[in-house]
Amino acid sequence: MNSDNSFVDLRLNRQEGQNQDSFWPSFTDIMTVIVMIFVIAMVVLLLRNIELVNQLRATMEAERAAVELAKATGEEKESLALKLFAAENDLSMLRMRLMQLEEQRTEQAGTIDTQHRSIVQLQAENESLQLLRDQLNAENFTLTQQLQKRDVLIQQQQQNLEDLQQTLLSAQQQLSRFQEEIASAHSALNTLEQNYVAVQEQLAQLQQRYSSQSGELRAARVAELESGRQLQTLQSNFQQLKVKYDKLIRPARSPAGRYLVEVRYTKPDKRILAEYQTQEQPGYRSVSQEQLETVLGGLKKQQDNGLYIKVIFPENSGLTFTEAWGLTSHLHASYDYYFQGGGPELVPVLPTPDQGE
Repeated sequence: MNSDNSFVDLRLNRQEGQNQDSFWPSFTDIMTVIVMIFVIAMVVLLLRNIELVNQLRATMEAERAAVELAKATGEEKESLALKLFAAENDLSMLRMRLMQLEEQRTEQAGTIDTQHRSIVQLQAENESLQLLRDQLNAENFTLTQQLQKRDVLIQQQQQNLEDLQQTLLSAQQQLSRFQEEIASAHSALNTLEQNYVAVQEQLAQLQQRYSSQSGELRAARVAELESGRQLQTLQSNFQQLKVKYDKLIRPARSPAGRYLVEVRYTKPDKRILAEYQTQEQPGYRSVSQEQLETVLGGLKKQQDNGLYIKVIFPENSGLTFTEAWGLTSHLHASYDYYFQGGGPELVPVLPTPDQGE
């Protein structure tokens, strides 16, 4: 026994046991810290993974929205391109209509100028007749004075007749001669009066004719304006019916799915110049009308979906409406897909009243 009344420790490696007692708590603490670090790292990784998944979903949603936006933008762009083609066609038809109205205005101005010259001529004839009437009035006044003088002379001779019995025969002869002159003067006066009456009648007829022609001119102008309004109304109604008919029978003319060929006509001098470009080869090339039709004929055979012929007349092109309309009708009827195989007749657009680039 020990001095403290305790038993003696007979275990072998007694110091080793004490060392083991101090080792396991430290190991437990270390492992606890490692496990906590691992758990914290796992939590951080899970949170980061969730955040990455959310970002990935947001990115996929943004990509899908971008694809839908791009698709909608493409469709809207195609729709705007079709509207642009339609607007350019309408602009071309309006420019040709403007050419036609300019020609009609020139013709109407010529007619009005001719009628104005006729009125001026009638006014000149009226003035000349009035001058003639004044001259006849002056001659009538002169003859009247002469007759009055001769009447006075006759009275004096009659008063002196009683005093001149000796010269009775000569006085009677003179009296007879004077009476003959008076008769001739009266006859001349009657003739002048008849001429004056005839001139008055002619003047009245001319004035009536002038008034009638002025009324006819005003009526013609009113009728011209009324016929123009009626023609515009009828053409507008016809165009509306034509558009409705085309919508019922077949779809509207569109370059979608067709091979686009743009043809531009100008007339700087007296010779019509033709230029063309295609959707595969942009840039206008100058050709003659025969070469242009050869090129269009070849493209028509090559393109199974047909050609869309876009005819352009720049502003101040120099072409008349008849020339522009003939060229457009010929190209559309011969090569454009819309007018092939008994398509609709090419009718000019007549709204309230162009084709430029």
